[in-house]
Amino acid sequence: MMRTMRTTVAIAENIEDPWRTGLESVPTVDLLLRAPASALLGEGVVQPLEVRRITGRDAQHLDELAEPTVGALLLVVEAVLDDASAMGLEDRGIAYVDAAGRAWVPGAPRSAPTQPKQRRMRTSSIRAAQLIADHPDTTWTEPMLAKQAQVSSGTAHNLIRDLLSFNLVQRTGEGAAGVRSRDTRGLRRWLVTQARRERPLMVSCYIPDVEDLAVEIDGVLLIRSGAEGARLLGVPVVSSIQRVLIRVPISSWLEDLPARLGGLRTAAGANVVLVADRDRFAASDARLVHGVWVAPPSRIATDLTLEPRGDAASSVFLDLWGEAVL
Repeated sequence: MMRTMRTTVAIAENIEDPWRTGLESVPTVDLLLRAPASALLGEGVVQPLEVRRITGRDAQHLDELAEPTVGALLLVVEAVLDDASAMGLEDRGIAYVDAAGRAWVPGAPRSAPTQPKQRRMRTSSIRAAQLIADHPDTTWTEPMLAKQAQVSSGTAHNLIRDLLSFNLVQRTGEGAAGVRSRDTRGLRRWLVTQARRERPLMVSCYIPDVEDLAVEIDGVLLIRSGAEGARLLGVPVVSSIQRVLIRVPISSWLEDLPARLGGLRTAAGANVVLVADRDRFAASDARLVHGVWVAPPSRIATDLTLEPRGDAASSVFLDLWGEAVL
């Protein structure tokens, strides 16, 4: 019978849950904390170990990670790794443990993919998560979040539970009754990944003098988002905007809207893209800027992925936004 080779992970510092529990859950690993020095100890082999903490922002650029000059590397990731990132680290022989407790150490069996098991985020949860991402300095209780996002108390409870498990928010306030952002950059990037799954109804059209377009029609708001919304918030991400993305909180008659705005539906030569905001992702926390309605920053970051420069523009916006409040 083949004997299982075990590896001792000795770490000079202390690490807390969920990272500690994650490493302890690796079947072939023995964890030793507050050791005299950090090292990987195997069958008569000792490797110096560099323990490197990775923030949520840095986790987006693991492919650019500098490898250690000597010994082994353990990443303590303050975010939740997707399958592709985790597998990439394993391919390079880099040990890791993330904020969900997923862990791997060289010599251990490859980790199992987790993506298929992830629940799809409900649309109402996205609306609530946007509030936390856009107002990171606010302490959110479940009743307060449910009221402002117009979601059920159960939805608010489940979202906070998930964000706590991902280490994106932390308990705070008297009696730890509320939560606030812990990793604002990571939370915002995680939200874009979840929210971009939406496939909204979109109508391309040409509208003369779009810069003078009314702020609403028949009581329905016309909300700038995407690159135009970013520009209005003072965070331009592209040199020129070919089509203005406008969110409209309606569930019907979007196809008729170009004519009512004095324009026409067309793909060729279009200067506006109307996007149905049926779930009020843009409308629930829109603000007036220079006399026009603008979507909240978290929605702008997501809507940028609908535009031609897509992921690159969204990533630039998130980098420029940083941890600030717009």
